[in-house]
Order: sequence, then C-alpha cells, then structure tokens
Amino acid sequence: MDENKEKASEDMLQLETKSLFNFRAIYTSLVLNWSWFIFSVLGCVAVAYVYLRYTTPVYQAYAKLLIKEEQSSRRGGNNSIQNTNNLGLISYSSGIDNEMEILSSHTLAQSAVRDLKLYVSYYNKGKVKDRLLYKTEPLIVDLDPVNLEKLNRPISMILTYENGKYRLVGNYFVPIDDTYATGPYSFDKTFSRFPIAIYTRAGVLTVSENLSPYAMKMTSDDKVHIILNSPNNAAYQYQGALSVSQTSKSTTIAQLTLVDVDRQRAIDYLKQLSICYNRQANDDKNQIAIRTEKFINSRLEKINSELGLTEDKLENFKRRNNMVELKLNASQAFDNQDEFSQRLTQANTQLVLLAELTSYQNNPSNRYEPMPSNVGLSDQSTTSLIDKYNNIALERKRLLRSASESSPIVTPLTSQLDDLSSSIRKAMAQARKGLEIQRNALISQFKQYSGKVVATPEQERILTQIGRQQEVKSGLYLMLLQKREENSISLAATADKGRLIDEPEFQGKVSPNNSMFYLIALIIGLSIPTIIIIIGEFFHYKIEGRNDVIRLTKLPILGDVPIASDQAKSKADVVVHENKNNLMEEIFRGMRTNLQFMLRENEKVIAFTSSTSGEGKTFTAANLAVSFALLGKKVILLGLDIRKPRLAELFEINDHHHGITNLLVHRNSTIEDIQAQILPSGVNKRLDLLMAGPTPPNPAELLARESLDGIVNKLREMYDYIIIDTAPVGLVTDTLQLARIIDATVYLCRADYTTKDSFVLINSLAMEKKLPNMSIVINGLDMTKKKYGYYYGYGRYAKYGKYAKYGYGRYNNNSYIANSYNSYNTYGGYDRNNNSYRDKNDSSIKQ
Repeated sequence: MDENKEKASEDMLQLETKSLFNFRAIYTSLVLNWSWFIFSVLGCVAVAYVYLRYTTPVYQAYAKLLIKEEQSSRRGGNNSIQNTNNLGLISYSSGIDNEMEILSSHTLAQSAVRDLKLYVSYYNKGKVKDRLLYKTEPLIVDLDPVNLEKLNRPISMILTYENGKYRLVGNYFVPIDDTYATGPYSFDKTFSRFPIAIYTRAGVLTVSENLSPYAMKMTSDDKVHIILNSPNNAAYQYQGALSVSQTSKSTTIAQLTLVDVDRQRAIDYLKQLSICYNRQANDDKNQIAIRTEKFINSRLEKINSELGLTEDKLENFKRRNNMVELKLNASQAFDNQDEFSQRLTQANTQLVLLAELTSYQNNPSNRYEPMPSNVGLSDQSTTSLIDKYNNIALERKRLLRSASESSPIVTPLTSQLDDLSSSIRKAMAQARKGLEIQRNALISQFKQYSGKVVATPEQERILTQIGRQQEVKSGLYLMLLQKREENSISLAATADKGRLIDEPEFQGKVSPNNSMFYLIALIIGLSIPTIIIIIGEFFHYKIEGRNDVIRLTKLPILGDVPIASDQAKSKADVVVHENKNNLMEEIFRGMRTNLQFMLRENEKVIAFTSSTSGEGKTFTAANLAVSFALLGKKVILLGLDIRKPRLAELFEINDHHHGITNLLVHRNSTIEDIQAQILPSGVNKRLDLLMAGPTPPNPAELLARESLDGIVNKLREMYDYIIIDTAPVGLVTDTLQLARIIDATVYLCRADYTTKDSFVLINSLAMEKKLPNMSIVINGLDMTKKKYGYYYGYGRYAKYGKYAKYGYGRYNNNSYIANSYNSYNTYGGYDRNNNSYRDKNDSSIKQ
C-alpha cells in the first residue's frame, strides 16, 4: 500500500512539473493565435512608420585635424636648463591626448557657438512638427553681449507676418544670479523697418533682416519660433554631440565627429571649431610671448639700474682709493714704500750721527779737539763749520806745541774755537730739528704706502666682487636683450597649431535608422503577443482545455462538452434530443459510449460530482441521462445534492415536496413509497426523476443512513441506469459518503473556471480510492475561441452534417470518433480495481 502511495505521489509530482513547463502547449497557443501576431506586427510597423515620418533625422559630419607637435615636446624634458632658456616658446601641449581634451572642452564649444551665433535657434512651426531654419531664417535676433552672458533661462519668441509687418511676441526671465531668475515677463513688438532695438528687462534685443538669398520669405500662414539662450548653456548641446578620437596611435591626427539635426550646421560647426582651436592656441602662445616680453623689459630695466649702481660703486671705490688700476697702484705703493723706507733710514742715520757728534762735542776731554769729519753727515753747514773748527783746532794744537794756552797767538784761536763750537751746536740743533721733521714726514709717507700695500688684497677682493656682479648683470642684460629679439620674432611668426586635412564632410544620417526601426517594430510586434501568451500560460491558474487536464491527471477523459448554444436547447438546459444528429448529441453519445466501456456487468450507478459548484455536473448528468434513455434504457436521475438541489430548476418542475429526503427519514422504504416520490422528467418517457425534496437540517447524517442503501438497491431492480447528481466534493463530504453505493464517478471540471490546484484533490481521491472508478468530463469549452492549446475541429452546429457519419472530427493529437466502435478502439475498458484501462478485446466489457 505504501509503495502504491509513493508511486502515485511521484506521478502527481511529474504531472505538476509537466504542467509548469509545457512548451508544446505554448507553441500550439502561439500557432493558433496567429491573428494576434498579424495585428500586433501591423500595429507596431504602423507606429514605426508614423514615428519615422515625423521624427527629425539626425545627421553626422566629420573632419580630420592635424595637430602639429612643438619642438620642445619632441626634444623631451631631460635638459631642464635648456628648456628654461626657451622663454616665450613654451607650449602647454604634452601630447595628442591633451589636445583631444581641449577640442572637446566646453570653453572651445562656447567660443564656436558664440562665433556662429548658434545660441539662437529658429523653427518654422508646422502642424505636426517644427522644421529647423539654419541660415534661412527671415530675421536675425540677438541680445547685447553683456546681458547675453548673464542669461540663465532661454528667451522664447514667436514671429509672425501680416499686412506687410512683422510681429514679435516673447516671454523671458530676468536673471538674478547663475541659478535664479525673476519673471516671467513678456513683450509684443510690431515693426517693418530694420534694424530695430527692443528694450527688455533682460537686455536689448536687436532684430535685423537676413540678407541671404536663401532667407525664408514669410507669409501670413507662417509662424517662426525663436529660442535665444546663453552661449554657455547652448554649448552643452554641441559639446555632448561632439566626439574626438585619434585616427592612429602613431599619428597626431584627431578625427572630429558631430551629430546634428542639420547637416550644414554640423559642417560649419566643425570648421569653426578648428578655427577657434587655432585661435585659442595662438592666443595662448601670443599671451605667453607678450607676458614674456613684458617680463624681459621689466628685468632689463631693473638689471640696467642694478648695473649702473655696480658701476657707480666701482667708480666710487677707485675714486676713494685714488685708484686707476689696482695692479699699477699696488706696484707704485710698494716702490714708494721702499723708497721712503730708505730715506727714513738715512734720516735716522743722520740723527744718530748728529747725536754722536753732539755727545762727542759735549765730552770735556774733547774740548778744543778736532771733531769727527766726513762721517756721512748730510748737513753742509754743520760739515763746513766742523771742517773750519777742525782746521783752527789743528792750528791751535800745533801752536800749543810751542806756546802756551794764554799765548796771544793761541788765545784768539781759542776764542774762535769757542765761537765755532757754539755755532756747530746751533747748526747741529738746527739740523736735528730739520731731520726730525723730515723723518716724521717720511714716517707718514711710509705708513701711507705701507697701508696701501697691506690694503691691496682686500681691495682686490672687493674689486673682484664688484667685477663679478658687474659681469653677471652684464651677461644677464645681454641675454635678455637677445631673448627679447627672439620673442619678438616668435610673436611675429605665429603659426596655426591645427590644420584641417580636408574640409568637413557630411557622412550620412545617423538616426533614425529606418531599416533598424522596422526590424525592431517587427520583433516587438512578434514579441508582444508571444510574451502575453507565455505569461498567460505560466500564470493562468485555471484549466483551459484537454491538454491542461492531460498534464494534471492520469484519469481517463470521457469527453469535452462545449458551451451549448440557445438553438441547441429545448426544455430548460437539455441539449440531447431524439432523432437529431448535431454536435451536442454526438458529444453525449461519445460520453455515454465511453462510460459504458468503463462499467462492468451489473454496474449501473453513476455519480456526477465536482470540486465546487457551477462546474456543470447537474447539466451533464441530466443530458447524459437523456442520452441513455434514447438507447431505450430505463433511467432515473437521482438528486442527492440535497444542500443545493437544481434538478427541479433544470427540468422546469415546480415541485419541491417530492424527493428522496422524504424516503431517507424512514428506516425502510417500499417500492410503492419510492414510486410515490418519483416524478416524470417531461423530456423522455424512459427518464424519471427522484429529486432531492425538502432541504433537511442534517444532510450529511441523512446521507449516511442505511436507508439510502435500501433505496438504491430497489432502484437497481427498477432501472437500467441510475444517474446521481451529488454535491461538490471540494466543499462538503456528502459525496464521499455515497461511495458505498456508486459504481462509477464522473468528475466535472469546467474550462476557464476550475483551478489547476483542484486536481491535487482529484488525484488524491483517485489515489486513495475514496471515489470508485473515476473519470473526467471537461465542460464549458468555448468553441468560438482557439485558446485551448489545440484545435477541436468540431465545426459549427449547422455544418456538422458535412462530417463523416461516425462523428465530429478529431481532437488534434488526442483524436477519437464518437461512435461506440471507435470510442472502444480509443479507450478500451477501464478497470477500476487497478485504476487502468482494460484491453479492448476483453469479453467482459459491456457492449
């Protein structure tokens, strides 16, 4: 038993898995709903056509710009001293990457927009879309430059023409700062002469006539929309639309590509962008050169002043030191020092001689003795006196050899010697004073020249420092003079940094790509219904047809009951009629035949149930009962759905007093009691009704009584088939209590009504055998729709006769023909003991 339950659980799991991933059903649904794809594709293509028809095309233009390399960048940056010498020739470019960034910069875009006045846009208003006017605008509108730069919100204007006069109506805001503005304000001006100035709070608008031969000639029906923005804001559009790339890693050629709604404007912008690039590069270079020249001039002025101060310092130093040439002055000072040193020595020697002579003369022993002579005394007067004194002294000394000192011959000589001695003393004293004065002068001169000789190294050092400063400043002065000339040459010979290899060219339309849009429309047109169908398949929680039931359960399917038309119904909802061969009759014949194969001999009690109310079990049971009655069998339709009976309503019988509940309250009911509660159906004389009767307060307990078994046993003796209409097994347990009296169970499920989760209960009932000999009937199929994963092929009721005499076509891959023989070939018999089909050749099958 456990093995059977485990196997059944695995089968149920496989069924649930198959229900989630039934790609075949999805494919079939896609094929059957081909009309959706056609309408979807046509709709998407139509939308694409309208979009392409009224979408402004975007064009692309390109240009190649050769960027010249500076010599300084090619030499490299290793020799920094050499690079600093190139004053006025320094370039900011360090490679093609930097130049590409400059080309795509906002500043350069703003300059190009300002030059071409692209900050003003003109549109000829149309019924569906506006057409851009470039160089064909009838009038040219501009704002004064000062207020143009301050503008932070666009000025919107409408230009019209009527009766030979132009009318310009505009709305604008007055900027407060870069973000905020006050307003809006408006103006309305009519004019016929040009140029004209319109004074507004945002600035002065200037309107002039476009003298181009291609200018638009306005009529009263034309209306031109003018939008004036600041160059700063307008430049963002072109900056974003421009792409700059390097053509090759080995070149310095930049390819400029611009997308724009106007091809001529794109070409003009690229051309102007190259002009602005060269102008900016030249301005940078010239600005450097001008600043360099200014710097050189200021440095020359300063160095000239410093050089003058240095020369003055040198002049003052030489003048202060009585110097013409340091070496010459030093040599003369040294010679003078030596000369005065000798002269000073001679003077000192003379003084010493004078001192010695004085000492000799003052010695008493040397009185009247001859004095030293010719000792080198330079004073001639003293020397002559000494010589005279010596002559007299020698004469006296000679006389004294023969006379005495008092001799009149000696006495005059002595007097002469005394007088000469006094004169010699005076002469030597006078000579001494002269020599001392001379010596002091010599000492002074000697010291002066000695000082000069001593000061020569310091003076040489000072002169060297002054000379070095003078040399440095003179060299810098000459270098700056040279660089000023070089800078003037470079300023006069400025060349463009970028050169257009070719003029900007129109490359083609970028968007919209018609072929791509139509392809996308085709793909979307196919995708929309596909996605809807796939989502519907995956998220549809209700069964839609036979394929869903086949995936969800292994129970046999007796038949598929479509929605009956009003023409097919006779009394109430009975659609099976005698001597008719339409669709509904054949369907119930097929169900009747299949059910006969499932019943063994002496089995005649067939119960109809469902998961919930409204799935058509009463309708199906009633019509199947009529079908059995048409075979000539005696059939009774028993209403055991005593909670919510519908048999009386179905057969339009206004009798709620007769019914089986009147019999169930008794322990034993006789055949007479039973016949008293049976009513004729009014549809077929072989079909009787035993309806539910009055609704009891305890339906479940009432159905559990043994009296029901007795009633059914008696009915088995009276009728060939007993069809029981029971309560929904998914809502109440009444039907499960009836399993003891049932031979076969027909479980109703309804398309687009029964949930897929209900088959968990159905499979559980079959696996646990709570209901005997279960089979499935699919009710409520809408045959006007092809949404059940296959094409039933029933055809219309009126055309049913065109089919072969055996039935109503094929159920696609699950085909069968609705007569007894072909139904037998398809299904065989059903063995409720092992929950499987019996072989069609088994003789025990009831024919």
